[in-house]
Amino acid sequence: MKFLQKKGAHWVVAMAMLAIPATLITSCSKDSKEIVDTKSNKLTISVGGIKTNNDAGVKRAASSSTNKTAQSKIYSFSDVDMAVSTDNDVPVKTTINSAARSNGTAADAVPGVTENMEQDTKYVVYIYSGNSLVAVEELQSGTAGTIDGLDPAGSYKWVALSYNSKDDAPSSTPTSGEIALPQNKDVLYASGTVDLATSSNINILFNHAFSRVGIELNTIGVFGNITGNPSVSVSGLNLATGSINLLTGAVTAGATFTPTLSYADFKNVDPLYNDAKIAYVYTASTTAQSAIKVTLQNLNINHVDGGLARTYFASATDFNFSITPELGKSHHLLLNVVESPLTTGTGANAVKWSRSNLYDRGGSDPIRNFAFYATNAQRSRADGYFSYGSLVAARFPSTVAQKGDPCTRIYPQGLWKQPTSTQVSTLTSSSGVLNNVLNLVGTLLGASDPAPGSTVGTNGGNHAQYGITAGGTTGTNAFGTGTSNSNNMRIFYNGQIVNTALLSQIGSSGQGLLGLGLSTLNADLLGFRIIGTNIDILGDSYNTSAAFWTDSPVLGGSLLNLLGTRVGYYGYHAFTTRASIIGIPLPTAPFVKASTTAEALNVELLGLDLLRTTFKNVRCVRAN
Repeated sequence: MKFLQKKGAHWVVAMAMLAIPATLITSCSKDSKEIVDTKSNKLTISVGGIKTNNDAGVKRAASSSTNKTAQSKIYSFSDVDMAVSTDNDVPVKTTINSAARSNGTAADAVPGVTENMEQDTKYVVYIYSGNSLVAVEELQSGTAGTIDGLDPAGSYKWVALSYNSKDDAPSSTPTSGEIALPQNKDVLYASGTVDLATSSNINILFNHAFSRVGIELNTIGVFGNITGNPSVSVSGLNLATGSINLLTGAVTAGATFTPTLSYADFKNVDPLYNDAKIAYVYTASTTAQSAIKVTLQNLNINHVDGGLARTYFASATDFNFSITPELGKSHHLLLNVVESPLTTGTGANAVKWSRSNLYDRGGSDPIRNFAFYATNAQRSRADGYFSYGSLVAARFPSTVAQKGDPCTRIYPQGLWKQPTSTQVSTLTSSSGVLNNVLNLVGTLLGASDPAPGSTVGTNGGNHAQYGITAGGTTGTNAFGTGTSNSNNMRIFYNGQIVNTALLSQIGSSGQGLLGLGLSTLNADLLGFRIIGTNIDILGDSYNTSAAFWTDSPVLGGSLLNLLGTRVGYYGYHAFTTRASIIGIPLPTAPFVKASTTAEALNVELLGLDLLRTTFKNVRCVRAN
């Protein structure tokens, strides 16, 4: 009976199997085999980028400590200044690491900012089983590479080496695990392990093996692209080649050499602009470099405001640097050509002023949003009038991001700022509320009180002129002769916008003065009126008075600042007048009347403007 039962069970199973099509039986057999065997003998390789490695500081030749960013040293010349600094922040093209490297197979799986590797850059991958080299393959970035014939169940150490070049590749036949490295190449190294039983993909994140030194010439701070071919030479570099141990990544310095650099070696940092150029050198040595010298001559630019041509450094000029290279780190030797100031006063009253007013370029590039006008002149362009604390011209700021001191945003940021009320007071002889000051035009009684060191100017338009104690030029130079507006402290009577009806219309418009029918921020204000009214935008202030902001609130302080609260702001106001009696001018010489004005009606609470300011020009001063 048990036999029959068993026989019946087998018969049922047999009949069920016969009912399944033969093709399905074959397919199931095949699929079952693939699910069990997930291993592969092929390794797939791609490049994720290059680590910037800029987290540590530059070791100075005179100190063993490190400091990420050094204070700029300002070299002053008759027509321009040079801000020289040393840091670790070389400009790079970056991308944000994605989660694709979070599987731990990359050289560095921690997400962060990396430098892109250019398409088709050559690199070599070495595969080791223990200390034995079992496979080598030359590959190119931007295209997934493969290495076949490995043990599907094996665990391997991989090493990647590149000279960051589309033309040169490391040797495919290393001797005793080491490779001799060429002179002045950007040697990139990465290593890791891979277990083909669990993963067959590698995403490489390279490190710089040598020390990288970037020498940058930058003219963003004089607001123009470099034209022509200036003379640039670099001397005093004592570099070294070396060798690298593939298994450990250890670099050993070898023979020394002295590179020769000229302007042809400097390439654009950003392909869209010709105002920042950099040249790189590479060394395996960590010996202090204390005699690096960059010599510059005949630097030509075209100012972005009207394409005005300027020439700097007619005579060869030297700039010196000292660093101690660190392997794997970048060192940035920066030469920032910046606008030179005009100085009024002496001692505690000395103030370094910009040669012309600031204007809003209206772009989206944060390091190029602001500039000084190419020439100091009388003008009524909308891009030069700002409400207090606004980073956008010709309108009130509508967000916190649009608030701030526009002078501090001029490249390099922090070199310039708006003047304090104390600094402005060196140009004025009185103070008062704005409306009272405006009513003083032509109504002084008796004695004159001209602004200290001032004279009435009419060269190129009505203006107040002040004597300067430094910064003026003589002879032929980039700013013309010693009588030019840019070589003298002249504050032109560009007027200001104070009409409350006009301000209320501007304040509610997201486009500011653009909402009044102007097609561009560069449009002239003079002669324009509010649409549908007879109100002049500048009223009668144009050609009769000058005004610009300070950075000082009338009521402020640490507690109010903490609460985001300020009341009123100080400004500068000047006009030409004569001594008079009962409104009748006396037959005396005209003089400049300048006052530090208080606009007490402006109130800011919790960072929000409750009442709005007037629109004035912005004149900057050096921050230190």
